[in-house]
Amino acid sequence: MAGRSILYLGDSDFAAEFCNKLEAYACCGDLARHRDLSMPDSAPNRADLLMFEVPSKADNPKRSLNALISSFGNFPVIAVTTRDMEHRGISSVRAGAQGYICINDTGHQKIEAIIDYAIQRFKLLTRLSQTDNTVLSILKNINDGAIVVNRQGNVLDINPAARSILGLTPRQQPGPRWARNFCNTAADGEQIEHDDLPLVKACRGQTFSNQVAAYLVPDQGDVLLSINGQGLHDSKRSLVGGIITFRDITDVMRRTVELEKRAQFDALTGLPNRRLLTEQLQKAMGRSQRNDRPLAVLFIGLDRFKSINETLGHDSGDELLRQVAERLKRNLRIGDFSGRWGGDEFIVCLEDFGENRNAAAAAQKLILNLSDKYDVKSSEVYATPSIGIAIYPGAGETAERLIKAADMAMHQAKNRGGGRFQYYSSSLNTRLEQREELEIGLRHALVRKEFVLHYQPRVDVGTGRLIGLEALLRWQHPRFGLLPPARFLTILESSGLIHSAGEWIINTACQQLASWQQRFELPDLSISINLSQQQLKQGRLVDTVKKAIEDNALDAGCIEMEIGGGEIVRQRSTELETLHKLRRLGIRLSLDHFGTRDVSFSSLDTGVIDSFVLDQSLIQDVEINGSHQRIVRAAIAMARGLDIEVAAEGVETIPQLEFLRNCNCDLAQGFLISRPMQADKVNRILRSEIAGTRLLSREMA
Repeated sequence: MAGRSILYLGDSDFAAEFCNKLEAYACCGDLARHRDLSMPDSAPNRADLLMFEVPSKADNPKRSLNALISSFGNFPVIAVTTRDMEHRGISSVRAGAQGYICINDTGHQKIEAIIDYAIQRFKLLTRLSQTDNTVLSILKNINDGAIVVNRQGNVLDINPAARSILGLTPRQQPGPRWARNFCNTAADGEQIEHDDLPLVKACRGQTFSNQVAAYLVPDQGDVLLSINGQGLHDSKRSLVGGIITFRDITDVMRRTVELEKRAQFDALTGLPNRRLLTEQLQKAMGRSQRNDRPLAVLFIGLDRFKSINETLGHDSGDELLRQVAERLKRNLRIGDFSGRWGGDEFIVCLEDFGENRNAAAAAQKLILNLSDKYDVKSSEVYATPSIGIAIYPGAGETAERLIKAADMAMHQAKNRGGGRFQYYSSSLNTRLEQREELEIGLRHALVRKEFVLHYQPRVDVGTGRLIGLEALLRWQHPRFGLLPPARFLTILESSGLIHSAGEWIINTACQQLASWQQRFELPDLSISINLSQQQLKQGRLVDTVKKAIEDNALDAGCIEMEIGGGEIVRQRSTELETLHKLRRLGIRLSLDHFGTRDVSFSSLDTGVIDSFVLDQSLIQDVEINGSHQRIVRAAIAMARGLDIEVAAEGVETIPQLEFLRNCNCDLAQGFLISRPMQADKVNRILRSEIAGTRLLSREMA
C-alpha cells in the first residue's frame, strides 16, 4: 500500500510516541500533526486521512462527537484512543468515523488494514446516492443486521445488530476470507454455489429476498438467517457496492420443523401418528384400488398393558412402547408401514400380500416377535399382543371405517384371551354400525335432552342411615331405549363429548342435591359424581365444579368426586394438579373400583384421596371366596390407619352386608339396599328417612 498523507489532531501523553511509530510505517508517506482538535489553518491542501484523539465529555462538554467529526471536513476519519477507553472509539464510529485504533495493542499490519478500510469505506459513502446514503443511516439503528460491501466484495460496514447476530465484537473487522465464506451453506446443509452467495449477489447489484442460509457462530453452532440484498448506486446510478440485511430465524425454523414433526409423528416412539397414519392409509387404498391388489390393516393392542404400567411405573411403560415400536419397524417388509394409534395401540398396513391367509401369517409372525421378552430398566417384561385384521375393501371403503373394523376385531381377540389375531366379520360389522349410530346420536343427546340421571342410595353400614346418593348417567336413546354407561361411555370419551356431558352431570346433580337438602332439611346429604380421566385433563373442570357449588349454595364437603384408580396411579402432573385444585375447593375425592387388577394399594399414596369404593367384583362372592375376604379385610384395616373412609358397591345379599359390618366397613350400596332410580322415586325414600323408616332396616326386615 502506497504511503498516505495523514493529518493527526491531538496532544495526549501517547501522541508523540504513536506518531513516531506511525511515521516509520510504509502506510504513512507524510504526517502532519496539530495539537488542537480542530482543522489548522496551515492544514495540507490534500490529506488522504485524518486521525484524531477522542475527547471525553468532560474535556469537551459543549460539543457532541457527531459535531466534532463533521467539523473535520471531507476526509476519511479514524479515531485514536487507548485500550481502556475503547468505548470512545466505538462511539466515534457510530458518530461518523470510518474506524478507530487502540494505540497500545495494534501492530503495523493492523494499522495498515484499518487505514485501507477507512479510505475504501469513505470512498463508497462519498459516491453513494442521497437515497442510498439515507438507507444506510436508517440501517444503523434497526434490529435487522446489515452488511455493506464494495464492488470487490470487501466488507466496509457492519451495523450493531449484525455484530450481535453474528457474534462479532466491535473490534472485529472481517477480512476477505470471512466475506468469501459468509453464509456459504444452505439451511439443509448443502454448499451454496459461489454465484449464489448473498454478498456476491449484493456486490453485483442483484436484488433478492428471503434467501435462507446458515452462518457458523464460534462456540455456538449454526445460525439460520433470512437474507435480503440489493446493489448500492451513486448519483449517476452507477453500481458502487451492495448491501444485505438479515434477521435470525433459527428459533422460528426449529419451531416450524418441530411443529411439523409433532403434527405427523408420535413423540414417544417416532412412528407416524394417527393423522399421518390415516393419510398414508388413504394413499395405500388408492394404490390398492388402481392395481387391484389386496390391502390389510392390522390393529395391534397390548394385553394387560395397564397392569405393566401400574407395576413398573409410567416411565417403564413408555420404554416398553418404544421397544414395541422398534420391533414393528424391524419386522415389516419394504413397502409396508406402521404407526402408533394411541396409548398401547399400533397399526400396521400390509400391501400386496397375496392371499388373505398371508395377512394372518404376518399377524402370527408379529405376535411371536412382540411376545418375546423385553428388557425394561433391568427387568424382564412380557407383553402379548392382540391383533385385529381388516381387509380392504370388504371391511370398509374409507380409512376411518377400515381402522374401526380392525379395532373391533382386535377387541374380539382380547375377549378370547389375547395373544392371538382375529379377522373382522359380518357380526362385527353390525356392532360397528351400531357404534357409529350411537356416536352420531351422542352428538345430539344433550340438545335433545336425552340424558337423565339415576341415583343409587348409599347407607351407613353400622346405623342403616341414608347418607348420600351416587349420580349415575343414563341415555334415553330414541331407538335402543334406556342405555347404561357401559354402552356409550367409551364413545363419549373417545369423541371428546365427555366434557360437555360431564359439565351437564355436575350441574344437574348439584341442583338436585340442593333441592333435596332444602326440601327435606337434610343439610348433610351428599352426592357422589363419577369423573373420567379425560375430564381431569380439561382446564374447565375446576371452574365448573366451583360454579355449581356457588350457584346452588352447597357445602363443598357434601360433594364427592369418584375417580377411576388407574388415573391416579399414573400420576400425570396435569391431572394431579386438577385433583389438588378440586381438594382445595373443599370437595371429597374417592377412588373407585378399588381392589381390581388396574387399581392397587399404591393408588392411595397420592395425598388426595378421602375414601375408596371396594369394587363389586370383590363383594359378589365374598361369602365363599377366601382370597376376596382377605383383600377386603386388609383394605379396610389399611384405610383405618390412613383415616380413609371405605364404601362397598354391589351389595346384593344379607351375608355380604353382615361380612362388611363385621369388617367395620363404613358405607354400602347395591341392590340389597336399592336399585338406581329417578329423582322422583328418591323423594319417597327421603320422606321415609326423615320419618324414621330406614332404607336398610326395611330391606333386612
